[in-house]
Amino acid sequence: MSDVKNRSGAKKRGYDLESRPANKQRRRHLVKEDDWITDFIKRAPIGYFATRWDDQPFVHPMTFWYDEDKHCIYMHGAMMGRRDANTKRHEKIAFCASEMGRLLPSNRALNFSAQFRSVMAFGKVVEVTTEDEQKHCFFGLIKKYFSEMELNKDFSPIIQEDLDRTRAFKIEIECWSGKENWKDETPVNPDFPELDEKWLQDNSFPMSFGRMG
Repeated sequence: MSDVKNRSGAKKRGYDLESRPANKQRRRHLVKEDDWITDFIKRAPIGYFATRWDDQPFVHPMTFWYDEDKHCIYMHGAMMGRRDANTKRHEKIAFCASEMGRLLPSNRALNFSAQFRSVMAFGKVVEVTTEDEQKHCFFGLIKKYFSEMELNKDFSPIIQEDLDRTRAFKIEIECWSGKENWKDETPVNPDFPELDEKWLQDNSFPMSFGRMG
């Protein structure tokens, strides 16, 4: 692993993909196991898919669903678009989903923090070409987001025109990782006055729990 110097002149450990795989977490105490990752990725409402056009990265927020049996992530997309163009050029893709909890104030600037959970996955994106798997992808998306609605009662079956107007893709997952930091509080400065209780409530800050400010 490479070494670099910090401001004090002391060496610190660096980072590179040759010595540390993409899904290897630096802070091991935050790492979660496969069962936790599977549960989280099934429930996450939005995923962020990172692709690139040569040296230009791009992130696409999209709905998705995770197929546990196939160990892949399904998504749909337009017939033409940036994600489609990027992945035709570079099939490698990265995925992220996250959840934010309560903002954690401190009386020391260094220790302001937030509760969070996240999953990262890495693999290659493949276009789904068979009609059966296309329907599997689309019905899976409907089931995840509109599970209360019933086929043939609340909505009609998928027809060829539906398949012709959109495309189905899947990420064949090569590796993944999960992280959780859901502590109740963050360190404080013992030499400074204690925080007022008004800053320690769930609704103390507008952006807690990932709300828009």
